[in-house]
Amino acid sequence: MFLYPKSKSVIFSLYGEIKEMDNRIKVTGKRIHKELVEDFDIKNKIGSINLTLGNISVKYDGKDAVGHLLQEWIGEWMKSKNYYFRTKMNTQEFPDFLLSESNTKDFLEVKTFHANASPAFDIANFDSYCTSLLNVPERIESDYLVLSYTMENADLKINDIWLKKVWEISSPSGPNPIKIQTKRGQIYNLRPCTWYSNRLSYQPFSNKIDFLKALSATLSNYEQCKKYRKNWIENVINQYEMNTGIRL
Repeated sequence: MFLYPKSKSVIFSLYGEIKEMDNRIKVTGKRIHKELVEDFDIKNKIGSINLTLGNISVKYDGKDAVGHLLQEWIGEWMKSKNYYFRTKMNTQEFPDFLLSESNTKDFLEVKTFHANASPAFDIANFDSYCTSLLNVPERIESDYLVLSYTMENADLKINDIWLKKVWEISSPSGPNPIKIQTKRGQIYNLRPCTWYSNRLSYQPFSNKIDFLKALSATLSNYEQCKKYRKNWIENVINQYEMNTGIRL
């Protein structure tokens, strides 16, 4: 189920039916990034997070809630611009925002991290991501709007903002074909590399096929992937062609 922010006009058809006309503006992740950087000048804005309970207010100076609140802020910013977007009823589900009526494209994910540390957010749950590509391989085209921030004396500042594809924030890592989070021999999440650094031991993947190959190579190393790893990359490529008419 999806939630639709309200911005509609009522129109009447020739048959007297009442219909709603959505007058919101369709945008892409690229336009959102450009406007936040160039028009809104987000890197030169100072913000704060406030909690008010009764008549007592306090400024938040932590980091735990910042990522979720920045995602909520971006949704409110898009509403203020009258931009079209939808969200899932379950906000924990992928993606954070859908930018069109389609359920298989125009996905926008928002990720954040503290600027004084390396990116440590979860790109996605590994199993869920790999299995989802078998049905909706177009997910690989999703845009990732990534913000780094600082919080000093309760003042929030955006240090940088990027628009990336998933392979552009992923890389090999040591013994693994792709950077992942593991615990007790189990894969939990896909993790990002420090794509903006000039001192990388492993460079981000240069294209989506290299990214898929790295995922496929990882599947063979973990028993938990047994249920879906057989011919995984071939099945993803074939489904992508079936859905889009394009051969990866």
